Amino acid sequence: MTTKKALAAFIIAGMIATLITFTGTKAIASAGEAEAAPALEGSWEITVTPDGGAPIVDLATFTRGGGLINSDPDPNLSTGHGTWVKTGGRQFTITFIHFLSNQGAALGTVKVRAVIKLDRHTDTFSGPFRTDVLIGGNVIQSFCGTVRATRIAVETPECQ
Repeated sequence: MTTKKALAAFIIAGMIATLITFTGTKAIASAGEAEAAPALEGSWEITVTPDGGAPIVDLATFTRGGGLINSDPDPNLSTGHGTWVKTGGRQFTITFIHFLSNQGAALGTVKVRAVIKLDRHTDTFSGPFRTDVLIGGNVIQSFCGTVRATRIAVETPECQ
């Protein structure tokens, strides 16, 4: 009877080891595939160029699960908050909103929408955008333009 129990334990242990090995290999393969696929998650330096206007540089962070945080240098705009969704192989649609103020007094909101496409070979994206300025829920001004961005890369400090 002890031999049968030992054999059963050995078989169960072998099955568990096989399952763990298979699951681990699949997870590693999935992680490798995810790294190879273009991903939007991360922080980006963005150049926004309104049609007929001067370029503006700001920052954005795209979080896993579709969150978006945008920092604009305009002191009249709050940090922007929004969302993104993948709409194609390397294409994404984003929407985010800033509060608009004048010397601390709330005026309205600024809504930005864009369709962006990740470059296949570089850590960049680009695409058209539309911005609506809303006061009291009514659009008082709109403009369109182009957005181009470069992923912020990790850099080792030179002083080490």
